[in-house]
Amino acid sequence: MRPAGIPEPDLAGTALLARIVCGTAFALVHRPGGSAVGSSPPGLSPDDAAALAALVAVGAGTAPAVVPDLARDRRTAALAAVTGRAALRFCAGLPLPGPDGHSLATLLVLDGDARRDGLTAEQAAGLVALADQAGREWRLARALAAARADRDGLRSITEAAPALIAALDRDEVCRFANGNFSRWFGREPAQVVGRPLRAIVGEDFYAARRPLLARAFAGEAVSFESPHPGADGRHALVRYVPHRGPDGTVADLHLLGVDISAEKDARAALADSALKFRAIAESMPQMVWSTLPDGYHDYYNPRWYEFTGMPEGSTDGEGWNAIFHPAEQPEAWRRWRHSLSTGEPYEIEYRLRRHDGVYRWVLGRAMPIRNPETGAIERWFGTCTDIDDQVRARETLAQRREALEAQVAERTAALAESNARLTAEMEERARIEEALRQAQKMEAVGQLTGGIAHDFNNLLTGIVGSLDLMQTRINEGRTENLTRYAGLAMASAQRAAALTHRLLAFARRQPLEARAVDVNRLVSSMDELLRRTLGERVQLEVVVAGGLWLTLCDPNQLENAILNLAINARDAMPEGGRLTIETANAHLDDAYVASEIGVRAGQYVCVGVSDTGGGMAPEVIQRAFDPFFTTKPLGQGTGLGLSMIYGFAKQSDGHVRIYSEFGAGATVKLYLPRHAGRAADETAPAAGLPVPRAERGETVLVVEDDATVRSLIGEALTELGYRVIEAPDGPEGLRILEEPGRIDLVVTDVGLPGLNGRRMIDEALAARPHLRVLFITGYAENAAFGNGHLAPGMRMITKPFAIDAFAAKVRSMIEPGLP
Repeated sequence: MRPAGIPEPDLAGTALLARIVCGTAFALVHRPGGSAVGSSPPGLSPDDAAALAALVAVGAGTAPAVVPDLARDRRTAALAAVTGRAALRFCAGLPLPGPDGHSLATLLVLDGDARRDGLTAEQAAGLVALADQAGREWRLARALAAARADRDGLRSITEAAPALIAALDRDEVCRFANGNFSRWFGREPAQVVGRPLRAIVGEDFYAARRPLLARAFAGEAVSFESPHPGADGRHALVRYVPHRGPDGTVADLHLLGVDISAEKDARAALADSALKFRAIAESMPQMVWSTLPDGYHDYYNPRWYEFTGMPEGSTDGEGWNAIFHPAEQPEAWRRWRHSLSTGEPYEIEYRLRRHDGVYRWVLGRAMPIRNPETGAIERWFGTCTDIDDQVRARETLAQRREALEAQVAERTAALAESNARLTAEMEERARIEEALRQAQKMEAVGQLTGGIAHDFNNLLTGIVGSLDLMQTRINEGRTENLTRYAGLAMASAQRAAALTHRLLAFARRQPLEARAVDVNRLVSSMDELLRRTLGERVQLEVVVAGGLWLTLCDPNQLENAILNLAINARDAMPEGGRLTIETANAHLDDAYVASEIGVRAGQYVCVGVSDTGGGMAPEVIQRAFDPFFTTKPLGQGTGLGLSMIYGFAKQSDGHVRIYSEFGAGATVKLYLPRHAGRAADETAPAAGLPVPRAERGETVLVVEDDATVRSLIGEALTELGYRVIEAPDGPEGLRILEEPGRIDLVVTDVGLPGLNGRRMIDEALAARPHLRVLFITGYAENAAFGNGHLAPGMRMITKPFAIDAFAAKVRSMIEPGLP
């Protein structure tokens, strides 16, 4: 049967011409599983037609296969078509080549008279020409259908994209516009395409755009903000991207626009919320402070600095320990860690040193602010209230209860009044906390959205631009450079995937494939890569410790972390210098972790990267791990390198610390927990080898709820010779696994709805205890592998992945001896 939607040539006409050319009584085109087309002899059964077609298909080469006398040939003498009503004696024919080189049908010429000499040379050549012509028509029909599908797909992409997309020629006439662009100006696409931009946007808007258009047609990519023509408060960020023709001149412009109304409103609301919070917090008589979810102090109001006499910013992080009375520190830290781990409110009395050196008792309280949707703690807000008078009154009353009954009553009244004030303050603080929670939420959204939008807009420009060029070439019937444009789009997509991995690394949600790692061996294997990356101006020195412990981590992510630190160090030494990479065993004791929130005491493997560059100022160190924070010039850094390393360290139960003085170089130390097992010894796959194929018809079960991904994986495995069984969800995959039948490997998404991939495999292991499983994941929380280790026979691959890498991993799991 022919594939649905693919037209086929006029097979009846082909059969007619074959009968005329060969001078036979009958000619037909036989399609497997379908009816014959052409003139068939009376009484020819479908089975006999299929037998003759198969005989011809096997015997044909570059010339038609010929059976001069069917009655005398032992292969056909017993056929009903020969002995029965049809009484056939002569047969010749050859397969019709399909678009993929395989035979889709067989062309047959039949006659009731035997032909001892078979076909003449002219007849054979004519039959071959007819078959070739039918094949060419078939390939052309499929190519046209594919081109139409590509065109419709590109149109669907532009219509689905949340952007204004259009193209202008040199005369400023709109040659393409998606629905968003047309609707922005209150029109339909049919009213926009073919019209000058002046007529579309109006005279006032065109006057503002005229100099920008001139710059763009001169070869400059131009970006600007534009209000909505209806003056409804909406704004769009518009970009003119020049497109050059083969001669290098600007042929036309691509117009891309994004509605930024919500972003502008959010920035305004965030600024207003922050202003209100600061006004409220700074007017309170209490000392107000705030921390990140992990307990890092990053805000104090003026009352704090007035009380302590410390310079502004000097008590951020753990700097406030210097004014914290040593006697209360252990209990205060115990309660603070308990609150951080459980989310319970924090409350304690302790002594703080006032600006005149006197320690006074304060009441410290803190409440967590949670995300209303996820319940996750986003920030802690706290106050310190001076209660030194109340505490000393309590002590005096306890010591002299009988002698000072009158003072007890007076102090009790004072305490009651103080409690009333504290209650009112707590109510006021609750209102402040709610306002600040919203402000911090919008600040985080604005920071992340701005950074992500900047990078992804650049990547989308590469993808959309390449797709537009491919669409233009296809519409014009030109095929040159299509592979290059597809490569540019793929490169941008891969950079987008890398950006996603960096964001997941910072958020500690990156899927990690932890293994026992010998860090000395890993660092030594990077020597050539590091020297090539650093260049001749930077001297590399590697100092590895003897007897270094093993650690448990993802070796690929550790390599990326070391390479990122080396690149940062190289950039800090533009005139050259020395880069030192050291490994060592380290023990972080209780005293050290007391000042490091979220770090456990114990044994660690330490990797230190030191440079002789200009060093880092304290304020830069404090923000170095923030996402999208960078000191490099615009366009020379994403600000995700150190934040990715920080996320990797935390996700691996480790720690990272920066040591630097401005002008005296910098050292970054990465601590990873010690592992008591044996080092893993995996052989890296050899580069440049062909994609491994199935060898014995192995069966692979693919369980994936996304139909597109499932179809892509199934087709890739089928092309490699595997027998593929597909299941759209966990229950269907479990049903297949519980039934008898050969299954060499299961490929399953972890994050299936309902019964997820991990639970499905756990239940299936009862029926198939030696099952081999390749898990697919793109998000660490979806992996849910308990202690983070996979059982023997199980591996993991992270989305998105290259088909070649996926195929190699499939083969290595089916035949574990392969690299």
